[in-house]
Amino acid sequence: MAASPLEQALDCLRSGQPARAEALCRARILEGRGEGDFAGHHLLGLALLHQGRAGEAEPELARAVALQPGNPAALNSLGMALAELNRAREAHAALSRAAALAPGSAWIRNNLGSVLHDLGQGQDAVRALDEALRLQPDYPEAHANRGMALQELSRFDEARAAFDAAIALRPGYPEALKRRAMLRLLLDDAGGWDDYEAAMHGFRTERGNGDAAVPWWRGEPLRGRKLLLHEGSGFGDTLQFFRFVPALLARGARVCFCGPPSLFALLRSSGWNVSFIAPGTPSGCDFQCDLWGLPARLGLPARAAAAPVPYLAADAAAIARWKAWLGAGSFAIGVAWQGNPARKIDLGRSIPLSAFAPLAAVPGVQLVSLQCNAGREQLQQLPPGVRIRDPGPGFDAGLDAFADTAALMMALDLVVSSDTAVAHLAGALGRPAWVALKHVPDWRWGLDRETTPWYPAMRLFRQPRPGDWSSVFAAMASRLATGQ
Repeated sequence: MAASPLEQALDCLRSGQPARAEALCRARILEGRGEGDFAGHHLLGLALLHQGRAGEAEPELARAVALQPGNPAALNSLGMALAELNRAREAHAALSRAAALAPGSAWIRNNLGSVLHDLGQGQDAVRALDEALRLQPDYPEAHANRGMALQELSRFDEARAAFDAAIALRPGYPEALKRRAMLRLLLDDAGGWDDYEAAMHGFRTERGNGDAAVPWWRGEPLRGRKLLLHEGSGFGDTLQFFRFVPALLARGARVCFCGPPSLFALLRSSGWNVSFIAPGTPSGCDFQCDLWGLPARLGLPARAAAAPVPYLAADAAAIARWKAWLGAGSFAIGVAWQGNPARKIDLGRSIPLSAFAPLAAVPGVQLVSLQCNAGREQLQQLPPGVRIRDPGPGFDAGLDAFADTAALMMALDLVVSSDTAVAHLAGALGRPAWVALKHVPDWRWGLDRETTPWYPAMRLFRQPRPGDWSSVFAAMASRLATGQ
């Protein structure tokens, strides 16, 4: 007997063919099964979710839940979609209902633990993941998620053991290798670079990445060879790791960078002999490498600086314009508080703008917004007496990313930022910068230092306990007031 379209769709999902599963489900729904077709909407939502299209998956899964409100599998799927959309509270509600309906499901407990971590509820996350592992001890995803939650609780040895367990159960598991890399680098273990490179190799095998026609550089001689660089982890990582280009040029490489064209003008300000191409352009290169992969290939320590600072620059005419706009007579501090809310890595890093109020209270200080896009709405909700000068909605709205930001930074006396690309730009420009860090920060800032070899003019201010931004800004205000 021939399999039904839904049975075929389920088989396609299990065999890694979500696009085919999507087509089968859409065909079934178009046939007229329609609004009352629970299985069709549920499987369509899963097919979309497996293709990274959580925004399209969410309404399909919500419809499935509406049709069968007591179905734990549908609630779990909806929770996963909401988590991907960074709607963690809604995800938690769906997954909590799913867990109550299916107390023996390790899968649901694992997803619940992941969302509790996203909500900053580390102890509850560990408890949920412990329960998932009690139900299924050989569950690599639960071990990896448990390691992530333990790391946020500063239980680093236990976190390392959890990542090790995940990788032992699934050798080459990319996500667990990446998380272990971050932990090792946080603890000054240069072996983290190798873990990261192994993770990227796994991701490339799973998803494809880079230019398929160009082999990956494994440390071969570069003299006279053309090396393609790219970085898909965000602007901040690109600005930080671009510093390694001189080490490649010293080896005789001809360096080409592939990335968003909006960054090209800023990166060209380095003056280094680099050619730039847009994604999808044939490169004709001999090798390729992620910027992130260079420390492993170059044999660098965990806190590698590798280039003099500054290594980027701003346009002189634009700097003059911003100096005139600022005027004289105050100590001008540029502030940035919000990262990209669409990225989970931003969880716990962004800061409510109201937390900057102690800086505004220091006599002689003028605060200036460096914020673009997300977070600007907070300028309309400032505490009484707090003034922040706003360059306006056209700030950095041109084709070149960070052009205005870089020029304004050069006219400022100080930059105060959350852990975002703005901090890396200030560092790469050699500007005095203070960075406010969450209690367990991203790997690159280490655990206890006030300074960082990445950016010599930068000072780090750390939360003494999770969520405590008031102590961070009180310390900054005290240092400003005393001129230290």
